Amino acid sequence: MSELWIPIIGIICITLVIVSNLYLTSRDKQRLHTTLQLHLEKGGELTPALLQELGANFDQSKHDLRKGLLLTAIGIACFAAGSATNNFIVGAVFGVFPLFVGLAFCGIAQLSNKDE
Repeated sequence: MSELWIPIIGIICITLVIVSNLYLTSRDKQRLHTTLQLHLEKGGELTPALLQELGANFDQSKHDLRKGLLLTAIGIACFAAGSATNNFIVGAVFGVFPLFVGLAFCGIAQLSNKDE
């Protein structure tokens, strides 16, 4: 088996994780929308307490910070794995994107906290 298959499988796995996350998030939002629509059709009121109970309004900066820390940790782990296996270039190739995206999410979370 060629050594080229290892990065190809890695890219496919990362793509599958991203696509499944997007699909599941979209499905959850659709279910929430359907639930709210049925509630309004039956004459119910749309109150902030109801939205908070259903999870419709959540702290986005906290969510961004969690995503940022997770992606930053994944990026650092890729760099560390590359260093540990004496193949720093491969670790850097796989680690640089999640590292910078994670740092960007952390920065966005900090900026949104300053606005409040």
